[in-house]
Amino acid sequence: VLGLHTKMSRHQLAITVGASGLIFTQADPKFDGAYHFAFNIPENQFSAAKEWIASRQSLLRDVEGKDEFSSQTWNSQSVYFKDPAGNVLEFIARHDLNNAVDGRFNSEQILNISEIGLPSEDVVSWANDLCKTLGISPYKQEPNENFTPVGDDHGLLILPLKGRIWMPDSGVPAKLLPVRVSLDVDGSKWEVRDYPYVIIND
Repeated sequence: VLGLHTKMSRHQLAITVGASGLIFTQADPKFDGAYHFAFNIPENQFSAAKEWIASRQSLLRDVEGKDEFSSQTWNSQSVYFKDPAGNVLEFIARHDLNNAVDGRFNSEQILNISEIGLPSEDVVSWANDLCKTLGISPYKQEPNENFTPVGDDHGLLILPLKGRIWMPDSGVPAKLLPVRVSLDVDGSKWEVRDYPYVIIND
């Protein structure tokens, strides 16, 4: 649907998303849950990207019927949609990034994976632990018990309270689900294992 390069093996689906890689591993038949992750798009291509994805997949709406969402704090615009497995995906244009491009929007303008959701039962402690271990900071807010992002515009770990519904009124609760995140923070080497999550810098 998104026109991304994929490679299938017996138990995995590997997808190239701009500068990022996304790998789905076959789940146990009893698996119950869905993830949230976001893709950065060029900051000047929001309207075009919304039109492009809306022609391919139904957009998620909030209770008021809105299907696009702006944040003054983040200086961003987003649209949300689901993949066939029920994961909540997001296109986000971050206007503080200097990544404008010319031309019509297509899958080649999906820049990278910029968010992954990592719920917990104690958001503030989880956020503080990650920031201390990784040498990063909360993103444009103080940590709070319901929702705290950490990182920067290029990559955010989204930390909601377990059970919180992923935007926008998706009906999908945040669950503690297995995920492995590989990212780069100042070239340092570390590994974090907590909850069912593994976060590595390699």
